Amino acid sequence: MAELGREVIDFIRPHLSVQSYHANNVVYFQGDQTNSLYFVTRGYVRLSYISEDGTVTLHSIVPPGRSFGEAGAFDNSGFVDSAFTATQTELIALNLGWLNDLSVPAAKMQAYVARLIARRLRDHVEFTRALYRPILVQRLSHSLLRLLDLMGNEIRYRGQMYRCLGPVVTQRDLGSMARGTRENVNKMLRKWHDDGILALEDRHIIVLDETRLQGLTLSEA
Repeated sequence: MAELGREVIDFIRPHLSVQSYHANNVVYFQGDQTNSLYFVTRGYVRLSYISEDGTVTLHSIVPPGRSFGEAGAFDNSGFVDSAFTATQTELIALNLGWLNDLSVPAAKMQAYVARLIARRLRDHVEFTRALYRPILVQRLSHSLLRLLDLMGNEIRYRGQMYRCLGPVVTQRDLGSMARGTRENVNKMLRKWHDDGILALEDRHIIVLDETRLQGLTLSEA
């Protein structure tokens, strides 16, 4: 938000508040009125979607520096997902009461929120692309790569640096994202470990061969 400039920051500051949560706390439920959008400053937030048949699907884990809850900002509608904290978490909540302001700073802020919504839409397209691939190998490999781009870190493993996912991403999370059971995800990850595609160390998923993992997104078996 700092790139917006001092005038916009001064305008929006009264609408910002810091909120702290323990792990596994609710930030909002799907369908709740969108009065604020959120920025993660510390910790992680899981975003889940409940379909009409009651199926719960995890579609994102939001890391520090990213936003969530943007979708209903402009049309006064409800949240399209539910948000739960994955860890001890600190958020900045941006109250949306300023949206009808006609000033120049408000217009710049509205454009900024529109860009956040566009980014969230791209994230949703990527999620949907993974969700409807026909086999678990494709869905799971696509989900891993997507999470690496969203929240991956680097770790030294056997003398080299690799991208990895930390303990905040559980096998239950991956099953929910890839439409598989925890048991099937565990079996697949173990196979990829044996094949040298990734390593499973201290609750980290370390990707040793991203090219081969990328190839699995197109696998037919």
